[in-house]
Amino acid sequence: MNHLIWKLHRSQAYFAMGALAAFIVILLVTGVVMADDYHRFLATCALTQSCSAGQGQLYSGDGAIFDIVNLTIVVPLLFGLFWGAPLIAKELEDGTHDLAWTQGVTRRRWLTSNVLWCLTAAVVWGAVISVLVMWWRGPENALGSPFDAFDQQGIAPIAYAVFAVALGIAVGSFFKRVLPAIATTLGVFVAIRAAVGVYLRPHYVAPLVKTASLSGPGSNPPAGSWLISQGLVGPHGQFLGGGLVLNDLPAACRSVPGVDKGSLIPCLTSHGFSNALTFQPANRFWEFQGLESGLFLVLAAGLIVLSYRRVLGRDA
Repeated sequence: MNHLIWKLHRSQAYFAMGALAAFIVILLVTGVVMADDYHRFLATCALTQSCSAGQGQLYSGDGAIFDIVNLTIVVPLLFGLFWGAPLIAKELEDGTHDLAWTQGVTRRRWLTSNVLWCLTAAVVWGAVISVLVMWWRGPENALGSPFDAFDQQGIAPIAYAVFAVALGIAVGSFFKRVLPAIATTLGVFVAIRAAVGVYLRPHYVAPLVKTASLSGPGSNPPAGSWLISQGLVGPHGQFLGGGLVLNDLPAACRSVPGVDKGSLIPCLTSHGFSNALTFQPANRFWEFQGLESGLFLVLAAGLIVLSYRRVLGRDA
């Protein structure tokens, strides 16, 4: 059975291995260069006692490779589209399930072998890419926040890959055509990932709130944090939100020439205005990775169970 699976899917495996090998070479070469630039940058900081001057230009010429790395966010989806969705749907579309499920290999064994190999491949490819991206982004994570590339590093991309494959298999069990299965997998995967990222992820753990000055070193959240929202706070503690209307301004600040940011902020500060920052600290990164990974693995398990019920309950 394993030999048959390899013969049927070896073209996909060869293509995926070739793409992964090319990606590894690109990241290894550019990663070494970026790490060297980063260490030189730190040495300059130590000499000048300031790191702010050159930080914006540190990786200014690396836009193309950053785009390539950012595109790894779609890799789990590709597993679902081209490995998961056709697994059952293609058998139903070609009518080969009548032969495959009525011979010496039972449909349960057929499904188990195929599912295990697909999920194993997704885990391996997802893990390798995730580890590479996290190593490559080491300097960026140190200068910014690991939350900036939450979907591309850590253990979450592995869970996304497993979920995408499980989703494709489950969707494929409901269709007799490959293309509708692929399209449905695409739509459902994107919708769930977007909903989790926008509505659930910021609230896995209650965020912290910090009252900060409007300008200066104390106006930002702690280094590496994920800033969720910020808004103006009045002198009496009233929250004014992100937008500011003229009536919210103290009378003395309304006459500031041009009411521009450079002249308005000192005036507001002198009248007791401050900034409320809602954020998740950097030390919660792995906790959030674990929570989100667990969520998608539970969803994947449910989809695999659904696939078994569909296949085993289908008339041969």
